[in-house]
Amino acid sequence: MKALVLTSMVPSPELGQRIGISHRFGLFLDAIAAQADSVRIVHIVPLEMVASTPDLAALSRQQSEEWGHPVELSLVPRRVRQETSFTHYVPGMLRADEQPPLQSFAGPEQGAAIARLLEAEAPDLVFVFCIPAMAALLRAGPDALRRVGKVYFDLNDVEHRVRVRSVLTKPVWLGKLAYLSHVPALFAAEWRGARLSARTFVCSERDRLHLARLGVPRVAVVPNAVPMPEAPPGLCAAPTLLFIGAYDYPPNAEGAERMITRILPLVRQAVPEARLVIAGKKSDHVPALAGGAVPEGVEVTGFVPDLGALYARSRVVVCPLSNGGGTRLKLIEGAAHARPMVSTTVGAEGLDLVDGRDALLRDDDAGFAAACVELLRDDAACLRLGAAARALAEARYDAPRIVAEIGTMMRA
Repeated sequence: MKALVLTSMVPSPELGQRIGISHRFGLFLDAIAAQADSVRIVHIVPLEMVASTPDLAALSRQQSEEWGHPVELSLVPRRVRQETSFTHYVPGMLRADEQPPLQSFAGPEQGAAIARLLEAEAPDLVFVFCIPAMAALLRAGPDALRRVGKVYFDLNDVEHRVRVRSVLTKPVWLGKLAYLSHVPALFAAEWRGARLSARTFVCSERDRLHLARLGVPRVAVVPNAVPMPEAPPGLCAAPTLLFIGAYDYPPNAEGAERMITRILPLVRQAVPEARLVIAGKKSDHVPALAGGAVPEGVEVTGFVPDLGALYARSRVVVCPLSNGGGTRLKLIEGAAHARPMVSTTVGAEGLDLVDGRDALLRDDDAGFAAACVELLRDDAACLRLGAAARALAEARYDAPRIVAEIGTMMRA
């Protein structure tokens, strides 16, 4: 069986440097590679990456090593469009592939390139990873789509819902509100992608039910998942809070800013020695950390390859997010490492975390800070919540089990 995988991601970095979305992609690639004789991954990437990659065979070998499966790579250059107020807002009212940022991945040239690949490869299975790649596939045209075998689509986040939440999250201004006019076309692209697909995957039952109410067919849940550490670390005595993420993702940058400027000062009023660790790439996207600034009580680590050591020296995992969609790999990782966690309800959305049993869920700054203080002071509460979170992760979010479930659904 020949499989073609279409993604808007750039080729994966080394395993130790992958972020959440790359981990999710890996779950599907593992399941596909287990049943396919050959796998071609088509990346829609910046033009300069295409120009600087003369040896695709070498890149394919490197990616095969990183993913642990033999893969061949193709690179399709992204669209470069001159942005004006008109092109930014107006065409996207009618077509999702004209909306920022989808237009970069789904212009006429990208559609034509994918149509040529489909004709050349004649794949038995096409896996489409997230809505930008699906917009590009839909742009390939009806003749190309008729030659496609079975299509599977990981929507991951329900993008039209994420768009509405992002627009309505404060602060709100007129230009931001204008993006609401893009939501119907964005949902139409999701719906068309689902109609084309034998199965569409989302992160949570909450998202599946939302799409079912809107008439989107054949939707199944594939939760985010991680390998379980064999021996999760014991209780950390140091009063250390951990927030981990990639901060070029705006909801993470907003959450870190909130944690640093609004929540941590309240925590340190009660526990003066408390520290906040900000771990992950692109921390300069957080306003409070711009220009290399490091406020008192904050440690900025950058990317940390050894997550086990990072969680071992952290007492409490925090997730103060108020925006975004999907499910948070940071909380699944925290649960797998048996860490007590404090999250907003948005941060824990789509996960099976129960307030008071598996984590503490608080939405206002004062309540969030009080929950952090409680866990910094109460060893028994930390141990109880950490053990419950670990049990939940083992039951629901263990990567090998999820890969097996994906494979079963694709063979059905």
